[in-house]
Amino acid sequence: MTDEELVRRMQRGDMQAFDELYARYKNDAYRVACLITGNRADGEDLTQEAFVICARSIGSLKDGAKFRPWLLKTLSRAAWKYCRKTKRETPVAEFFETGEAESALSTVLRTDEQRRLYEALYALDEKRRIVTILYYFDDLPVKEIARTLGVTEGTVKSRLFSARRHLRQALTAKEGKPKEAATNG
Repeated sequence: MTDEELVRRMQRGDMQAFDELYARYKNDAYRVACLITGNRADGEDLTQEAFVICARSIGSLKDGAKFRPWLLKTLSRAAWKYCRKTKRETPVAEFFETGEAESALSTVLRTDEQRRLYEALYALDEKRRIVTILYYFDDLPVKEIARTLGVTEGTVKSRLFSARRHLRQALTAKEGKPKEAATNG
């Protein structure tokens, strides 16, 4: 069944249609919320909040085929609002679980590399961070990101270009610091 059909059923009061939409998009929404907030518990709460908001205002959605972008837009707004309200640092360390089969060295190297990436990601401003998250972590095409955020495709491309440049600079600078310190010391 398509999103459009499920939205129509939901608009007529069929809550089973809501359950189907929830099952279809909960993982995507949760991943985006976690990446924005940097916290799994907050990601879970915000995912549920976004679905509740969408369920309450489903009557305002004119094109049911656009449910996913509408949900992600609602979610990203709620997540950014939450982050600004709490003004807290992103605890990216909670995303680095280690498997027992890995060697200690490979775990440290993988974790350090991921931590540097997430630190650079969270150093981006909100606009560049959200397009980066939606593009690279949620695998959304530029067109859908533009629709989700209510901006042009050119704006999305520009923000992605700028984000890539800043991420590259941040990661390169962090990699260069230990080498410079070693030659100076």
